[in-house]
Amino acid sequence: MAKYFVAYPISYDCNLRCDYCFHREHHENNYAEKRIFTVSDWCRFRDTHLKDAEDILVHFHGGETFLPTNINTICSFMRQTTMERVDFLTNGIQDPKHYRRMLEFNDRIHRIGFTFHRKMIRDVPQLVEAFERNVYMVRDMGIPLYVKELLFVDLRDETLEAKRRWESEGIQFKIQDFKGYDRGRDFAEFQRYEARDYLYIDSEYKRGGAYCACVKGYKNILIRGHWNDGDVLACFEDGTVVGNIQQNWYHPGYKVYKDFDKGRIDVIGVPKLYRGTYDRDLYKPGQCGSN
Repeated sequence: MAKYFVAYPISYDCNLRCDYCFHREHHENNYAEKRIFTVSDWCRFRDTHLKDAEDILVHFHGGETFLPTNINTICSFMRQTTMERVDFLTNGIQDPKHYRRMLEFNDRIHRIGFTFHRKMIRDVPQLVEAFERNVYMVRDMGIPLYVKELLFVDLRDETLEAKRRWESEGIQFKIQDFKGYDRGRDFAEFQRYEARDYLYIDSEYKRGGAYCACVKGYKNILIRGHWNDGDVLACFEDGTVVGNIQQNWYHPGYKVYKDFDKGRIDVIGVPKLYRGTYDRDLYKPGQCGSN
């Protein structure tokens, strides 16, 4: 039996319209070529290729989870599946009624992570109030949750004070290092970490690569959204396609060896026909948490 972590796209055109979003300037991009798969396609893929699953943990990605269109997609997914547990991230400032919809699926929710974007909303009182209101409401609903902040060096003391406050109320608080990976944009000002700063980073985020989403202890099914929707990547860092949800194929015997100097990939266990391209600029090599 095996445990699977599934990164599942919920928004085929990521919103990228939130005022605090670091990538907001890209929201007008038009990705003309899309391959959209359905929940039924996922169930067929699961029943065909994940027959040994004892646990499937689904993490939704591709936009703010609790926007109306996305929460509708999630509720539809939950009603059409049975064994999947779900994991959420949210900016915490959405309409409370959307968070309350999770009560229907309480027994299948692994946790909800509330990310407080201190750099973007700390000076907007109504957004701070909305964030705290929703955290307390979800806690009172009996749903597991945590609060998370990105660590900005110039706001370190504020973040540490927030950690003390939330934990004094019995709410788990996590600090994440600021990856700052966005092609063509320089986030160096946020990344001048001192040695002590790395001691604050939660162990959950201490894994290699800029955006590695792999989870240790799980076999990872990382499903791409947007213009390559439905492709399964072995790791978000190397771009090798090892399956497709709609086409219902998957090669689980994948192993990758990365060479920083030569910028090449050698793949064992994946037929050459199915090997994807390796874009060194887009996928930063690192130690994948699943290998």
